[in-house]
Amino acid sequence: MSMQNLYFFCKNIKIYISTALILVTVVIDDQANADPPHRNADSVFVNPYIDEGARKPNLLDKVWWKFKYYMIQRPLVNDNFEYAVIPPEYVNPPERFNSGAVTWVGHATFLVQIDGLNILTDPVWSERVGLLNSRLGLQRQTAPGIPWEKLPPIDVVLISHNHYDHLDYPTVMQLEQEHQPVFFVPLGLSDLLTGWGVTHTIEKDWWEGDSINGVKFIAVPAQHQSRRAIHDHNTTLWSGWVIEASNHTLYFAGDTGYFPGFKKISKRLGPIDLAMMPIGAYDPEWYNALYHVNPAEALQAFIDLDARYFAAMHWGTFDQSEERLSDPPRELLRAARRMGVDQDRLWIFAFGEKRAIPSRLPEETITIQYDDKQ
Repeated sequence: MSMQNLYFFCKNIKIYISTALILVTVVIDDQANADPPHRNADSVFVNPYIDEGARKPNLLDKVWWKFKYYMIQRPLVNDNFEYAVIPPEYVNPPERFNSGAVTWVGHATFLVQIDGLNILTDPVWSERVGLLNSRLGLQRQTAPGIPWEKLPPIDVVLISHNHYDHLDYPTVMQLEQEHQPVFFVPLGLSDLLTGWGVTHTIEKDWWEGDSINGVKFIAVPAQHQSRRAIHDHNTTLWSGWVIEASNHTLYFAGDTGYFPGFKKISKRLGPIDLAMMPIGAYDPEWYNALYHVNPAEALQAFIDLDARYFAAMHWGTFDQSEERLSDPPRELLRAARRMGVDQDRLWIFAFGEKRAIPSRLPEETITIQYDDKQ
């Protein structure tokens, strides 16, 4: 073999080895960043980052807590809190908004108006939520921030999971009858909505997405559970959603406990301009900690997401746990002081309040001051 041929042979070997090393590095990196399986051999969905069997409260403990709280403790609690509510006559969402704005309706329901699309997250307008919306269901403590008749045309609905306070049959059917939106749902939920009579559903697994009029909707991991009856525990998936618009990226958490997925969401889909984060239904910790973040955990998740602004939700609407309905925003502000987070980045809405993305609306926006020392 001539020296020239030997040179080219060695050069090609070097290229092959370098290429192989790059491919191995990519594979290892992908494996390190991949999510553990979130569905088991029995086709039941699971939370891959926790040992639920070791930490989940047993059924008897849960039944006793619910009886003790709702029948004995709750009637004795007087919150004495006046909720900040924009008077309905001043709540007038525009028919379309080409930039970006969010209006808090209550609980986990936001009206997101972005790039000309009108989007609702986990829409609930019912007075009670629960099995058959019966008198046994949770009663709404504050009216929806947007009166139903003032809703603009709704194009897209994002559903995070099938719990009654997030997937409300009467609201879904009224949306279907009057607006015919596209419903984005996690795996397993299309059949339920189709059975109700919903005509347009798009079902996604974690990290899958689809676009409507140039805006992309991506299902992302969450740490929660699903159930609407005794026999269907975790037979449908739960998720958060990322909205990728032309100039903004939004994250809607749905319901979730604190878990490593927040950093992965940031890494894969950031930067995030606005994170809509739950802050309520966390007490007692032994009952709620796996599946609901408390305010400090929500703030840590916000830091993990590396988001610009924090929109607080999942509080002040339904009495689901032992903390007072007014506690979550106060605890959020206390946590912000401890953790060094600028409180100007935390949006604690009045019911019916609208704010622009990523900055506030002009001076006509009503700013509510919550006294966290009460």
